[in-house]
Amino acid sequence: MDSLYLTTAIDYANAQPHLGHAYEKVLTDTLARYARRQGRKVRFLSGLDEHGQKVQQSAAKAGKSPQEFVDGISVHFLDLWRGLRVEPDDYLRTTESRHKKLVQEVLALLYAKGDIVKGTFHGFYSVRAEQFLTEKERQSDGSWPEIFGEVVELTEENYFFKLSKHQDWLRELYQKNPEIIFPEFRAKEILGALEKPLPDLCISRPKTRLAWGIPLPFDENQVTYVWFDALLNYVTGAGKGEGKLAEWVPAVHVIGKDIMVPAHGIYWPCMLRALGLPVFQKLLVHGFWTRKSEKLSKSTGNVVDPKLLAEKYGADSFRYYVLREMALGHDADFEEASLAARRKGELAHELGNLLQRAGSMIGRYCEGKIPDAPTPDAVSVAFRATVLGALKKWDDLMRANQIHLALGELWKAVQAGNQMIESRAPWKLAKDPALAGELRATLADAMAVLELVLQEVECVIPTTAQAGLRQLGLEGRVEARAEDWPQWPSGQAGRPLGKIEPLFPLLEDEKTKG
Repeated sequence: MDSLYLTTAIDYANAQPHLGHAYEKVLTDTLARYARRQGRKVRFLSGLDEHGQKVQQSAAKAGKSPQEFVDGISVHFLDLWRGLRVEPDDYLRTTESRHKKLVQEVLALLYAKGDIVKGTFHGFYSVRAEQFLTEKERQSDGSWPEIFGEVVELTEENYFFKLSKHQDWLRELYQKNPEIIFPEFRAKEILGALEKPLPDLCISRPKTRLAWGIPLPFDENQVTYVWFDALLNYVTGAGKGEGKLAEWVPAVHVIGKDIMVPAHGIYWPCMLRALGLPVFQKLLVHGFWTRKSEKLSKSTGNVVDPKLLAEKYGADSFRYYVLREMALGHDADFEEASLAARRKGELAHELGNLLQRAGSMIGRYCEGKIPDAPTPDAVSVAFRATVLGALKKWDDLMRANQIHLALGELWKAVQAGNQMIESRAPWKLAKDPALAGELRATLADAMAVLELVLQEVECVIPTTAQAGLRQLGLEGRVEARAEDWPQWPSGQAGRPLGKIEPLFPLLEDEKTKG
């Protein structure tokens, strides 16, 4: 069976989760569910990055120890993932003993090979980004970009990973294989960063400046640089030392564009090469959420709380909105009114209405059991071809990581089902016994469309899809596709439906307006 190792970035534990965190985790959870529907064996890893100077500073400001602080922060992330039905196979916190052990083993190995050496750094350091800076990062007026926050001048002894020795290999890798980055144009950004010589990477901090980190196994006075520690979570999560590593690498890493260069696009492949591990299968790089084209930030007061949105509109409505609205790889503007409109329109009026109308009529005209349809006539054959064609396009676009377009194609099947109900008017057919066959065909076709769509869209709206399948008289559990997928469902006739209820009930403000 084809295996897929799918990871998210591990979120930094110095603040509570925001819209970008939620989108990335929903996206990756959707990709994991979709891959399982394809019949693939999936390992989905997520987690929390808990070391570093910003955590140490935030903990001190809160009057807590760093461990107490990150324990408290982790609760907010885990609560949100449960609420959004984000269900990783493993959730790794970098303060766990298994990860500390792995990091120290890697450090010892690279040090013994001569890939890590001691040196002296003199230059500028960004406290916010927790990285050393070079003159090329300065702006034309000599100032440092706002993204770096406070910048201080330092001279200190540290340990360095020989990043520079991998530069020629790395440049050739991206020149020959730009497709390992999605969207592919992002590979040009990495190649641009590789035009100048790569400095070796400082991978330690003195304990006198930073105590909150994993100690170096060969120098008790130094701790590991947070990015070197964090990137190795992918190796820990794959089961290094448990005989599972080979099964789960290379990985597909889902990350934001802000951590592609230099961390994932430069540091990480060089670290993998030094360890004798294969380079990742793909970096899936998503864009930023904005509001009225402005970056979301606390300073501008335009932050979006995903927890409040999920509570107000439902987790599945939130999941559907962020995946339908953002073209993967590009930025997208958040609008709560658009979320409400998609819930009311595509989800409630189209998908929900199709199930409620067809299910209610089966209860009224067919004793609550899916009817046995006659041999399809030309109209039914054309209708089925439309639905199956929409499913094939959905699948092609999902494989191409065009999730927003894929959902549009899947909804053409939903819309075709509603149009079929309107044109055939089963409430009129029921009045004429001579049209009983056409009535049965109409309602059976509606149930078939719903079964096909709900099985596929479960990866996006899992709670709703599972509830809908139970209303169709199925168990609600989504299995891997049959080899001949997509095919029109068979064996539906005579199956009793469950209790028909709205998939997307009216919200409180909609009740008031109504």
